[in-house]
Amino acid sequence: MTLKRIFNERLLLKQISEGDEHAFSILFYHYLPVLQAFALRFTKSPAAAEEIIQDTFLRVWLNRDKLTEVENVKAWLYKYASNECLGHLRKVLKQAKAIDNLKQEQAHESNTTTDTIHLNEINQLISAAVERLPAQRKKIYLMSRGQGLNIPEIASSLDLSPNTVKNALVISLKSIREHLQHHGVTLGLLAYIALLK
Repeated sequence: MTLKRIFNERLLLKQISEGDEHAFSILFYHYLPVLQAFALRFTKSPAAAEEIIQDTFLRVWLNRDKLTEVENVKAWLYKYASNECLGHLRKVLKQAKAIDNLKQEQAHESNTTTDTIHLNEINQLISAAVERLPAQRKKIYLMSRGQGLNIPEIASSLDLSPNTVKNALVISLKSIREHLQHHGVTLGLLAYIALLK
């Protein structure tokens, strides 16, 4: 790495730490190819790799105040990406276990019609819970789950910070799950619903 490159990177990090979004986008697009390749090798899934990269850079932005202390930017970004990859692996294993548990629970149930009715009732409960959300949280939830938009896209569309959007989604999901539990939805079915989200 040349002295000029080191100087430019330090200047870039300083600008990002001060909230410069243009400087952040330069850093993002510069390191995107190598980090995306790394995440793809780990997950074997383009969709999962994209989610990992988004979460990695969201974390970088949320922790931008620490950027001025970073000595090796590439290593620092790899550390964040590695943590997100490990988190993804834990999530996959947890989902696989939840599916196995659900299959075991449903092994005793032979009436498919009853299962379908039950799932329809759960969908109605979810819709009712969504309707009870405050206007902005409801809008963010529907943009995420209904339109399939990611956190940066929602943040850009609503002129909000990614952190605000992420917090709104977390609170909304918690509220929906509490609503389901209040209406007697079992933990096994809650795990199933979580996989649909």
